[in-house]
Amino acid sequence: MMQIYIPELKLKKAETSEYRFEQLLEDLDSDFPADGHLTLSVKVTVNGDKLLVSGSLEASYLSECARCLEPFTSVITTDFSEAFTLSGAVPEVDDRDLLAVESANSLTVKGDYLYLDEYIRQLIILAQDYSPLCKPDCQGLCPECGTDLNKSFCRCNIEDKQIDVRLLKLKDLGSGS
Repeated sequence: MMQIYIPELKLKKAETSEYRFEQLLEDLDSDFPADGHLTLSVKVTVNGDKLLVSGSLEASYLSECARCLEPFTSVITTDFSEAFTLSGAVPEVDDRDLLAVESANSLTVKGDYLYLDEYIRQLIILAQDYSPLCKPDCQGLCPECGTDLNKSFCRCNIEDKQIDVRLLKLKDLGSGS
């Protein structure tokens, strides 16, 4: 559990405190890959009734390329900066997970701890690639024979098969004839 004790921060009076957390992604959310790893660096400052939180995260996990279907290590890096409001209200529940969800969704902190788990989980989800690629110039698989075009060539003539007959005139424009 990534948590920050707020009364200790209040004693420092606008002084910035730094924290570092490392854990498995699976500990953050069971839907994340079991082999994933998270490194989080956080700076926190109390300013009146605001808790200013900034930092960076790096998450790495085994992923599958959207083009060639090969496994590769995907790395997410993102910076963040957020202002949480210190509520001063006593939490109605003593469940850390519920308090983490409430803090992440309303950016309000109740009680003595800021629980970052849900906030960081949401950051990771938003930073993920929709179609992860093993490399930017991945050639993918041949749609005819399934050959991995990064590793070898195939004899399929897919260029002629992929052209829509309605667009053949456009091909003539590009050749200058």
